[in-house]
Amino acid sequence: MKNNAKAIMGLMAAASIGFVAGRYFTPKRKRERITGPRYLIINADDFGMSDGVTEGIIRAWQDGVVTSTSAMINIKGAVKRVKAARKAHPDLPIGLHLNTTTGCPALPPEQIPTLVDDNGYFHDRYTVFRHLLSISLDELRAELHAQAKLLLSTGAHFDHIDYHHHLMVIHSPFYPLVSEMALEYGVPVRQPVPERFYGQIKVRGNSGGGTVMQNVVKFAAEDPIAVTRMVSVVMAGTYKKQAAYLQAEGVKTTNWLVNALYNKPSVENFVSMLRQLPPGVSELIAHPAVVDDQLRELGGNYVEQRASELEMLTDPRVKEAMEEYLITPVDFSFVKRL
Repeated sequence: MKNNAKAIMGLMAAASIGFVAGRYFTPKRKRERITGPRYLIINADDFGMSDGVTEGIIRAWQDGVVTSTSAMINIKGAVKRVKAARKAHPDLPIGLHLNTTTGCPALPPEQIPTLVDDNGYFHDRYTVFRHLLSISLDELRAELHAQAKLLLSTGAHFDHIDYHHHLMVIHSPFYPLVSEMALEYGVPVRQPVPERFYGQIKVRGNSGGGTVMQNVVKFAAEDPIAVTRMVSVVMAGTYKKQAAYLQAEGVKTTNWLVNALYNKPSVENFVSMLRQLPPGVSELIAHPAVVDDQLRELGGNYVEQRASELEMLTDPRVKEAMEEYLITPVDFSFVKRL
């Protein structure tokens, strides 16, 4: 009986989140209408996460359509991998992939106790929602800057900032720290509003398990009381609010953020996405990899799909379709010049 009551409360909380998301997350399309040519950044997240991830991203950049990557620099072995890759491929554009949900922090855990569990690891993408309201912004700022300095120590002068699991966006108090860093380092950041809230791009496949919204809904079902205390802070207009904040602060970003191929990697879907791509500058999030044991340990429920993404991104039909549809591949240096 208690389990049934908990499930009902969880569903009600999740439904409330869905209502809030639908009401507040959908920007006014007329205000966002853009005309002109189409440019596409294809950014491979998680660079340095494992040997296989690093190898897969380099291969997708050399032999495929990836134009940029972003480093998850706090992971064990990441500094060595990124340093070696930087030396071998100095032209590879590298960004900073801010991460507070996977692995150990860059700083000693005792310096940032509100960000970690009893074992000194970050709270994962599900359990972190229980701790959002207690995370110290001073500790978070220190950790993010430590990750930036760690990446700079490899010789990579990162060209943009983005965020693992989109967590820095979804929790409103966190986002000013991203803007602060972008202004300090003089780089663009990832567009906070996913294109799916506009509904301009639709491809075949499942619903893209593992997205941040599904993480929130999962948490809502497991801990409905906690989620009701968080909704006003975590959800109400967050994505749209962050986009407006970037504009007010003068931080550059792309027009669109495309995640339509997450968990749906295929050449057919990629080509379909290209046909529907709106004018302006878009970023497509990608996760190519050669699957290895460290990825299996750290990759959550998105492991084997990365091999499929690598296959898709290096398929010659994808590059041919980009040329056919007159889509210009760029990286974040293009955004910085706008």
